[in-house]
Amino acid sequence: MIPDNLSDYYRLHARFFDMSRWSFLFGRNSLPKLFPTLRKQAQILDLGCGTGKHLKQLVQQYPQASITGIDLSEDMMGKIPVHIKERVDLINEEYTIESFEENQFDLILASYSLSMFSELNNGLIAIKKHLKPDGYILVLDFDSTPHPWFSTWMAQNHVHFKDRLFKHLKEVFATKKTESKKAYFGLYTYTAFLGINSK
Repeated sequence: MIPDNLSDYYRLHARFFDMSRWSFLFGRNSLPKLFPTLRKQAQILDLGCGTGKHLKQLVQQYPQASITGIDLSEDMMGKIPVHIKERVDLINEEYTIESFEENQFDLILASYSLSMFSELNNGLIAIKKHLKPDGYILVLDFDSTPHPWFSTWMAQNHVHFKDRLFKHLKEVFATKKTESKKAYFGLYTYTAFLGINSK
């Protein structure tokens, strides 16, 4: 039985998340190649930081930056290594437009998190508000699938193939770079998008 509530879902999955997600959350290891050049004291948000994989990458890439991770799952955040927790600020709550101040971040990273938003438009509005002018958004996520059965199965696991996700990103943010790749011989496509908040 798959839990209907996201917090309950990740309470179940947190214990084996890092051991299993390598098999279909592709592109995470190479994502730092798309990290933009930022000022030394940059403010960075990892939206849906989970068990801290990207927090570790961000700490390594931007050692003097102020880095924040936000996630609604306390169980997932409980898996973040102690040495990373000591280096970043962590917020255990759902991300909304009220979560942060306007023009707060130089970079917002969202890795396989926006496809789990029930209200995508609200999420993008919040990101645009929280990014500084000319701040960067970096998104890695599921893009599309030609197979309705796979889309249905993923939706049962709280992942929604939103064909409009990257279309909307390109409408809201100026595209700096985008890369798409197929997984499992075309079962689905995943995309990385780096954009700029040109207000």
